[in-house]
Amino acid sequence: MTTLLPKTKEMIPLHDQELFERLIGRVEEEKDALPLPVKSIVYFTANWCGACKKLNLDRIMTENSDFTWFKCDIDKNDYTAGFCEIRQIPTFLMIKNKKIIGRISNSDTTIVSKWAKET
Repeated sequence: MTTLLPKTKEMIPLHDQELFERLIGRVEEEKDALPLPVKSIVYFTANWCGACKKLNLDRIMTENSDFTWFKCDIDKNDYTAGFCEIRQIPTFLMIKNKKIIGRISNSDTTIVSKWAKET
């Protein structure tokens, strides 16, 4: 069973496809699990990614604190990255009410933060 806090100041690791499928409503929520967030963003990255290291993630998350943030390391969870057709990193995927509603592939902190506010 995976339990999630609806809001956290840290990114929640997205280790497996099952958790992602719960976020998008393809797998039923477990009865005794904490509720999934209504608004979330999945950040696709890798430790070796230079463009990812340019981002000021603390600023992006602070400016968009109404989202629950998930981090998908494509070297540890390549299935979800493939499922979402991630072709470059960093990529951000926005989910609201269990539906994917937007994506952006960019390493500019200001652009990513603005996208999250406006999408």
